Amino acid sequence: MEKPDCESTARLCDPDRFFCAMFLPQTVRAAAFTLIALNCELSKALVLPVSGTVTGPMAGLIRLQWWREVIENPEQGRQSRHEIALALAELLERGVVLKDNLLTLIDAREAELCRLPDWITWRSAMLDGAGMMQRMVAGLLGVEDDATLTCVTRAGAAFGTGLLLRYLPQVLLSGRMPLPEETFTDVGLSVHDDGEALLKSGALATIVDILKREGEAFLPDRQDIRRAGLAMLPAVLARRDLARPPVTTGTARGIGDRLAVMALGVRGR
Repeated sequence: MEKPDCESTARLCDPDRFFCAMFLPQTVRAAAFTLIALNCELSKALVLPVSGTVTGPMAGLIRLQWWREVIENPEQGRQSRHEIALALAELLERGVVLKDNLLTLIDAREAELCRLPDWITWRSAMLDGAGMMQRMVAGLLGVEDDATLTCVTRAGAAFGTGLLLRYLPQVLLSGRMPLPEETFTDVGLSVHDDGEALLKSGALATIVDILKREGEAFLPDRQDIRRAGLAMLPAVLARRDLARPPVTTGTARGIGDRLAVMALGVRGR
């Protein structure tokens, strides 16, 4: 069986970022697919197995450590013959992406895996995770202005928050815990409870409201989104997701979402 390449992995694992990446110039599109595919690999580490209550996050930490070593030493990725590691090694050796940015992304995933204590650390993890993902895409486009990069980072965090809100029940039942421990204590649960307990507590509406406020606080204004153009495409979906309740399992993106992204994508070219 042929190994999946970065483009296929990005398309199947993260269709929203993949769709946004399709509007990027062809010269940087493959690099964007590699970053998206890497993010998919890192996200796998965040889902605890059924035995997670016994083993804790150890399996996930081992996966993240492997990727950390690949980034520190791209030759290790080449020797592994892992499709995504090979593509990532090439980007690093060409200087297309910065090692420190990739390590920041891993740090954010590790912080989530080990549980975030409160909303302050949650915000930092969002900026360093989904925010850094979008900042690296902006780097592929040649964006260097600090103010613009800050806006793009916030837009990425808003997108990550909107995506979490959109699929919140599914995420909580998957074994992943992206919410801070403070969420549990605020609704009268133990920090050792899981996502299923959180859903059964009847607190979903309260959590959705919190995520809406947090995501909207990240979101740049419309003028900044238009000014940054292609680097800001996920912000279009963020604005729409933050205005809606979670969806049921299997719900696909509507044509309105895709057209909204296309409108900015075509103007930004």
